Amino acid sequence: MPDKRMAIGPSFFRRIMCRIRNLLKMINGKGPLLSCWFMNNKRIADHIKWQFEYSNSVYEVEENEKKKWSDWSSEQKLKLQHEFDRAWDWLNNQNGSFDPVNEGLSYPPQNVYDTSNENGAPFTAVTNEYAWELYVRWIAFQLAVEIGNYVPWTVLELPDTELELLLDSSALMRKFSLGYMVATGSPTHSNHDSIEKNFGTSLIAPPWYTFAFLKNNNIIGQSISDTINNLIDWSSENLIHYFGAFNYQNTENHWQYRGNPPITRIIEGTTFSGNNQFRHWTAGCHGTAGFFRNVLRAVNLPVYIPLICNHAQIYFPTEGTYIDHGDNPYNNNFKNSDLPAEYLLIDEDTHEQWFGVGENNRQVGCEYIGGQVKSI
Repeated sequence: MPDKRMAIGPSFFRRIMCRIRNLLKMINGKGPLLSCWFMNNKRIADHIKWQFEYSNSVYEVEENEKKKWSDWSSEQKLKLQHEFDRAWDWLNNQNGSFDPVNEGLSYPPQNVYDTSNENGAPFTAVTNEYAWELYVRWIAFQLAVEIGNYVPWTVLELPDTELELLLDSSALMRKFSLGYMVATGSPTHSNHDSIEKNFGTSLIAPPWYTFAFLKNNNIIGQSISDTINNLIDWSSENLIHYFGAFNYQNTENHWQYRGNPPITRIIEGTTFSGNNQFRHWTAGCHGTAGFFRNVLRAVNLPVYIPLICNHAQIYFPTEGTYIDHGDNPYNNNFKNSDLPAEYLLIDEDTHEQWFGVGENNRQVGCEYIGGQVKSI
């Protein structure tokens, strides 16, 4: 029989060294080494992919255009560890309300896309450097939330498709000739032919700010469904549909930004120059769907945005539920009904009956868009 002692090899000693180094870090109030955590969670590490190259299409990202964490440079891995340590310290050193001070990422970003056409669809593009900073900070923060047990659920139980939605850079931004596109500009364009390609039309904010919003407004619940319902409630109480066309001039008039609406300004509210009204303006169903997708990322909840009959819906894959129209939370019928948030959620069977089957966007069941609020 083989001698079991011979099984002790380099991998064994690496794990022992990891435990020792992590114990020393924990004694000093620091988070673990990600390289050590990834040894036991390789599936998570393999889904952390940075799109470093652009070949043919901003909408079709090939695997050879991305590098998974194990293939990152030493400098890139150190950057992720550094941002993880910062996020870990921030999460562990809050007193009372969560304050996103000293996050260190300028926002909203400079839009490097040409915004001179006032009637143009509001694309937002950022430099390569900004895109990397935004991505690595988000991944570091999401890992800190997971490893620090800041929510009652875990990404370890998610299927690969949902891990990709949370961890792959191409599900947050996509590289093209000018830099990186970080939000959907023309959501009804035929290029957005599947739920994987649609970011929504709200501009993702930095992670500390986003988590602080959820935490300070008591949106993070004891379950995923509670958290979704709490965000629906907040949206119902605060959001209001913008006026007019979705173009650069109008985004400037509503959110004082020529590009996709910055989530910080949706949350904090802005004054619409057309009538001097201060509101929490949202860019309709496409903007609200993007708001849900980008905000719930801070607590590691994946959200898809199906497009049906050119309208945005919101799909929560962990729960198998949909909001059949992104405008539903602030629909007056619903706001005046005193119905609970979960009333707006339909299950997968109902969605299939109304809108057909498949992940591709389609023109089926148009009469059912907003069906839940029409039935009130």
